[in-house]
Amino acid sequence: MGKVILDMSISLDGFICDPDEGDGGLHDWYFAPSDTDKAVIEEVIYSTGAIIMGRRTYNLGDQYDGWADNPYRVPHLVLTHRIPEKPAKGDTEFIFVTDGIESLMQQAKAAAGDKDVVIGGGANLTRQVIKAGLIDNIQLHLVPVLFGAS
Repeated sequence: MGKVILDMSISLDGFICDPDEGDGGLHDWYFAPSDTDKAVIEEVIYSTGAIIMGRRTYNLGDQYDGWADNPYRVPHLVLTHRIPEKPAKGDTEFIFVTDGIESLMQQAKAAAGDKDVVIGGGANLTRQVIKAGLIDNIQLHLVPVLFGAS
């Protein structure tokens, strides 16, 4: 059985997004990777059996057509109160879960099989999963940017 892994990029001052501008370059390492970064990305893609995320992360990806060229060919489970009216662009399989974090995790583990369930975004979702004690490993990508006010 795979593990549940929190996989997030984080700035040097502890932010998971630029408080003023959204991404703010936090994920440049992923979208314009070095050779070392490519090896990390390939390993994560290979070992992932399902991805869970919050609705805001889903919406941000959808807003920029980020799901159209998604390299992860695994089910993506989205914790939400409301299912979107129209599907995102691309062929990513989205499963919208409205009945809580425990149900989300059960469904994700079933979808992942022997591979890992990766928590791929959302501070609110991350807090819920940590509070529920459902994470096996935390993998942080420390990015050399600063977002905090000086």
